[in-house]
Amino acid sequence: MNHTTSRGENHNPAGRFVLFGLVLLTFALCFCSPATARDHVPTPQDCAALMTARLSIPDDAAGEHGHADQGAFLAKKITPTLTSAMWNPATGSVPEYCRVEGFITTGNTREGVNSVRFAVNLPTQWNGRFVALGDGGHDGVVSTSTVRLDQGYATANSDMGHDATIFPGATFAFVNRPREIDYGWRAVHVSTVAAKGIIHSYYDHPAAFSYWDGCSTGGREGAVEAQRFPDDFDGIAAGDLFMNAIEIAMEQVWSSAIFFRDVNGDGVGFDNNISQSDIDALRDAVLAKCDVLGNDTIRDNVVGNPLACARVFTSADIDALGASRGLTAGQIQAIKDVYAGPHTSAGHRWYKGKSLGTEFSWGAFVVPTPANHFFPAQGGFSMEFVNFLWFENDPGVPTARRNDPSLLPGPGEYRWLDFNFDTNTPTGPTVHPGTGPWTPNDGGGFMRAILNASETDLTPFLVHRKGKYLLYHGWADGLIGAEPTVDYYDGIVRDTFDGDTVRAQETVRLFMVPGMDHCVGGVRGAAVGWDKLAPLVDWVENNKAPDSIIVTQDAGTKTPQGNERIICPWPLQPTYVGVTGGGAENNPANWVASNFRCQPEQHHAEGDHDASDKGDR
Repeated sequence: MNHTTSRGENHNPAGRFVLFGLVLLTFALCFCSPATARDHVPTPQDCAALMTARLSIPDDAAGEHGHADQGAFLAKKITPTLTSAMWNPATGSVPEYCRVEGFITTGNTREGVNSVRFAVNLPTQWNGRFVALGDGGHDGVVSTSTVRLDQGYATANSDMGHDATIFPGATFAFVNRPREIDYGWRAVHVSTVAAKGIIHSYYDHPAAFSYWDGCSTGGREGAVEAQRFPDDFDGIAAGDLFMNAIEIAMEQVWSSAIFFRDVNGDGVGFDNNISQSDIDALRDAVLAKCDVLGNDTIRDNVVGNPLACARVFTSADIDALGASRGLTAGQIQAIKDVYAGPHTSAGHRWYKGKSLGTEFSWGAFVVPTPANHFFPAQGGFSMEFVNFLWFENDPGVPTARRNDPSLLPGPGEYRWLDFNFDTNTPTGPTVHPGTGPWTPNDGGGFMRAILNASETDLTPFLVHRKGKYLLYHGWADGLIGAEPTVDYYDGIVRDTFDGDTVRAQETVRLFMVPGMDHCVGGVRGAAVGWDKLAPLVDWVENNKAPDSIIVTQDAGTKTPQGNERIICPWPLQPTYVGVTGGGAENNPANWVASNFRCQPEQHHAEGDHDASDKGDR
């Protein structure tokens, strides 16, 4: 999944990472430890020489038991095949650098083989650091981004083990386990090991520090690395995480299907669909109760804390809205079900739904409307995820028109609208494991083990290695719900640190971003943008954990008056402490970082965010 649309539309979010403030990393240029990186200044000849280098890079994660530990084959030595090494002169703000491209053969003859394409960018003026750039959605593209080179970082990216020009969307996974494994976890690891080896060869010594920077699928990849390969990175920045891939796909199918389904049996569908004006009215009703609430005393069209909002905006408010707009009982229940999340017919919930405050994006992401051609953006991902990546045995290809509920599946086809929330359970087994065929009672447990990064005991990374883990999520994310990321963080505190929050925050911190949509953008005017890498580097190298981070508007939320706030380590809340009276707090001239403090929630209690688990909001 990418930042603003489904990755099924073939975006690559690595190219969307915007640099907020070039001065944020001035310390990187004078940091003493990596200074030796400039003892040898690479030349075009050094770049070309990489093509004749015989690289055989040890993968310590393979060890004696790598296959058993990870669930699939890992070679003890990675021997990348380089296909090009091109010297690029300085152009504008991009400094001169060497770009190396190649591929790595993965798997073996018993399991099946695949290849992972990758690229490494090697700036001449290197700061001694390496950062791997995360992917988006189904990926299938090697990023050509030059981000971070002007700050001196060597960078790398992979295609996750497939070529999107040959296999668009999730089709790469159709009856192909090696590609699924590479997409799930192996591609990032082997390309990281290869990149480190190439960096060492090019500069004559290894990177002093290694970092991960990714959002959405890139956030899932970061969580996978923290879970499976604790020695790959010193610090990981992971946002809007697609970590619970199986459950998130269920949630997206659920929250769109309730508007598509044929309920009355006429064969047309869309029986409980709502209009954009209904969505707008719902947004306004939520803001009426939650724009100013608790620590959030500013009226700015942003729900500052959806968990607090859930205590005051209830099922009765949705009933009242429906009555005022003449909605049917089915339409009213559909709205409630978006918030409640996917559940069985008996009411057992599998995953949390969309947060309050995300309504502004439902017309793009969730609900079929004329503006999105009755194809909500999350459908570009999830409507075929269940065909190719959810089950151990693929049930069939999608129908020709995925957004047409009147089109029934033919032979060899499977329709996302037929996903069964009673029988297709996220951790359930496969009825006929290995050989198949698929049955309507198959669960997602097999693929969950490959794709999910749900482990919350991260002792090897956070305690033994003392790696640093900077998590973030936009509260207004209408694509991947934010509340499960809070649960993930709470689980890490519980399972890695025995509930000791003080000790946990030495190595892991979560920053929730009010008004931020999926990775970038969000509610117009909201302060949602910052450089994710800068505070992580300071934390890793100078042991300065971020007690707050200054955020400003990004390109997707920019307004003439501007906006500057802070975001805080969870569960602290950004709280306005500037001048008040006469509505001064609502004056954008007072929205500067110095007028905000991180303070406890006024009525927060441990576990309060589970209050919405009742599923009947």
